[in-house]
Amino acid sequence: MKCLFYLFFSSIFSISFCNAQEAIIWKKFTGEINNPEVPMLFDYSYAGYKLGETGIPDRFKHLKVYNVVDFGAVPNDSVSDQEAIQKAIHAAEKQEGGIVFFPSGTFLVNVNPTKTNPITINNSNIILKGSGLGTGGTTIQMKSHMLQRYPDEPEWKVSYMFVFSAKKSKGASTHITKNAQEGHVVIEVEHPNLFQNSKYIQLEMPYNLDAVSVALDGKTPRPHWENVIKKGVSFIENHEIESINGNQITIKDPLINNISTSENWQAHPYIPLENVGVEDIYFKANFNDNYVHHKDYIHDNAWSIIAMNTVAMSWVRRCRFSNITGAVSLNNSYASSILMLLVDGNGGHKLTNVTQSTRVLTGLISDATNNGQFHGAAMSHKTSGSVIWRVKTPKQGWDSHADIPKNNLVDLYEGSKMTNHGGNYINEPHHLGGLTLWNYKRVGEAEINYDFWSLSGKGIYWGFSAVNPIVVGLHGSETSFEKSNVGYLESLGAPVFPESLYEAQLKHRLGNLPEWVGESLKVWEEMEKK
Repeated sequence: MKCLFYLFFSSIFSISFCNAQEAIIWKKFTGEINNPEVPMLFDYSYAGYKLGETGIPDRFKHLKVYNVVDFGAVPNDSVSDQEAIQKAIHAAEKQEGGIVFFPSGTFLVNVNPTKTNPITINNSNIILKGSGLGTGGTTIQMKSHMLQRYPDEPEWKVSYMFVFSAKKSKGASTHITKNAQEGHVVIEVEHPNLFQNSKYIQLEMPYNLDAVSVALDGKTPRPHWENVIKKGVSFIENHEIESINGNQITIKDPLINNISTSENWQAHPYIPLENVGVEDIYFKANFNDNYVHHKDYIHDNAWSIIAMNTVAMSWVRRCRFSNITGAVSLNNSYASSILMLLVDGNGGHKLTNVTQSTRVLTGLISDATNNGQFHGAAMSHKTSGSVIWRVKTPKQGWDSHADIPKNNLVDLYEGSKMTNHGGNYINEPHHLGGLTLWNYKRVGEAEINYDFWSLSGKGIYWGFSAVNPIVVGLHGSETSFEKSNVGYLESLGAPVFPESLYEAQLKHRLGNLPEWVGESLKVWEEMEKK
């Protein structure tokens, strides 16, 4: 049955895993073996829209359709459609949601701007929906780059073209009053009344120096890692509330961290936008320079398209991006998905970026730009419980921009590099414990004695830093590791079974693999052919 199950996927990805050795660490996860020398995998299966349990709906019958043409947009002319698009969004927001629909044709935005002027979405249940990527589809063309809000605004703060953002992200905080373990679903708080009208909760451990030794698994920090040395480490995780009983709050997905009252853990209502999405649109920009990393704000961010800040149960799917500096960014978000993206044209700064988020799935993405987006699919800045799944960046690698993410999975990634990591050195290390690379396929030059925790190097950037990562089934280009800084290494040079850890854990948790996985793979196969 295992081979029959995976033959369907091998027809899509031209790789058969039927003869692959079943991973020992997978047997430990399923309870088939109990070898104390083999670590227990974190359960990454909760990543994605609705915690991976159901697919993103194809129809939203309860939402009214707002056609941008009815608000003054005219496709295929030379006049800006931005004001009309924003009017359609505002009309939908006044009715507590709607589908902002783009018919066939090309619509223009950011035409000769005189100031920063993104298209904004500040309410839940707003879906930007086009007519597809091919003939008869929708193109939104970004004519000019975004501008700085003020002189010398840092390049990473320059606005994206479309910005989803909650007006209020959190409420008053209260102390967590009882220790709780990773994997549990109940916490106790001092003032549960704060959550009586809340659907979501955010848990946070403020920066703590005493927690550093455990977080680094006893490893020595590099001398220039200012934050971890002077402030310590901090953890943030978001959850949906299942129920409240007295001082006990039950959440729908398990805790990602161990919670100790001695570490001053706090809880507060988390107030994201819900059910916002972008789908079936071709975004075309005009970044045509030969990209130079950190040359200026134009090269780094000014041709970036979709930013979602503080969203839950939301998505970007079935979209194409050409000549961009960045495709999609999610920040402070929860249980959301970035799926089925084609990126081509002139290469720029970033592919996708997930920061300070929980349970986000980034998957089914192909970077076909001429030089590759400088940074591939990324998870960083305290992101946890998240997954990068079936992504191809044949000229670059996956990325973490540091600031201590934890318990994340890179699953069936294809890249030329181990990583193409970034982030300011003061925010390193790039990843704490729980990083798993599963069936990573390298297609670039050989990497010999790759070191996940080098304590020397040139300048102040000494390479990627992760606390004892798990590496299973890494294959393709010749690769070897400094084994003292790998937490667990299995089947180096050959892929393992199961092919996808995310899919296997999802099936293990739910009993059956949800239909949305196979359906998404079929759609993705057709998208890649075009």
